[in-house]
Amino acid sequence: MTAMNARVSSLVAEAVEGRLSRRDVIRRGIALGMSASAIASALTRVPAAARAAQNEPVKVSILNKEMTHDEIVAEIQKEGEVNVGNWTYTANDTLIAKFKQYVKDTYGVDVGLNYEASQAPSTYITNLYTALQSGSAPSYDVMAIEENYWAEAMSQPEPVAEEFLPSGLVPNAERVLDMFNHAPTAVGFQASATPGIVYDKERASFITDWTDLADERLKQRLTMPLPGDITAGGMLLGLAEALKLDYKKPEEMTQAIDFAIQKIHPNVLQYTTDSATMQQLLRAGVVDAVGFWDSLGRMEFLNGQTNTAFLFAKSGQYLVNGYMWIPKGTQHPVLAQIFADWRLSDEAQFPPESWGLEHGPWAELNEGVLGESYVDLVPDWFKDDYFNFYPTIEQLTTNFKTVDWDYYAEHVGEWMDYYAKGIGQ
Repeated sequence: MTAMNARVSSLVAEAVEGRLSRRDVIRRGIALGMSASAIASALTRVPAAARAAQNEPVKVSILNKEMTHDEIVAEIQKEGEVNVGNWTYTANDTLIAKFKQYVKDTYGVDVGLNYEASQAPSTYITNLYTALQSGSAPSYDVMAIEENYWAEAMSQPEPVAEEFLPSGLVPNAERVLDMFNHAPTAVGFQASATPGIVYDKERASFITDWTDLADERLKQRLTMPLPGDITAGGMLLGLAEALKLDYKKPEEMTQAIDFAIQKIHPNVLQYTTDSATMQQLLRAGVVDAVGFWDSLGRMEFLNGQTNTAFLFAKSGQYLVNGYMWIPKGTQHPVLAQIFADWRLSDEAQFPPESWGLEHGPWAELNEGVLGESYVDLVPDWFKDDYFNFYPTIEQLTTNFKTVDWDYYAEHVGEWMDYYAKGIGQ
């Protein structure tokens, strides 16, 4: 731990325990020679409960009122649970247990976390629209899924996402880079998620870009994601980039999809978005490459599959990070905000050894650094290799590509219909 990080941690500990107020943190930080960014980081790490306990009521968005610690506790007791739609992390059970323990330790209340996991989060959106159209409360209080689904929700005639930022219950949102902060309705909890190619770097060392998936050496040695969800969408965007085609020009995107149908499809053994299937096929040497998310590459590497790597394509990668947003009509607005803040905390972003995670599941859960205040949290066991698998903040802000999600949402249906028909799905 660096000296500066140690100073920040010390101030946070004293503030959380109630021995320092926010004003004390600022004064003490200046006296220690800390930078403004380090002081800001320390302040955002002080839980809302600790500030309320210091007679500092916090502004609770959605409810649109100032609330004391006791009032927050009463609301948590009333709500009792929170429903989150997310993905199938190996560490899901640990996430659930740690959040429930956090609420117990911070607010003294036992709560439930109904954590629904799916690799096809489009079903969450369908369920949400159905509920809202019927006048029912949404099934989920927090959507923690890919950015494109938030963009789709915001494009509806009546936006279906609550405005909850800034919020005194979500101070950690202030630590996130501007590129990952869609205030007032969403905040990123991942920094480096991107669909791409996970491959055996010995058997398929010739792969350097998306177009190499057409190489005859991959005949029946490749899996690709099923048409329809964002995994396939992100890969088609990457393929267009590699072909120097503009996905926002219909005739050029058609050319990119034709390449996938005519050149890549003959190499595909199976279309799947099931990560366990891909792991088995790669490990058994049945396939040499699979189309999936970057997390699979580092998870496999750290699980002892040292020949497995993720390809950062030379033509670039499109970011498809996970964002948290709160649907309109949520029945558990306070716990929804508390979950969002906790998911951005040091602990949930860079789980400590006390979580007991093996290195593979740890690296599946961790998705890069969301801002400067997280950089020093990389654990010692991963420091030497970390930025071989994750982009630096500089790379994120200069080399990785973002998507025009409004355009994507408008056209993805026609892309996927054309692609699915072309490959017989």
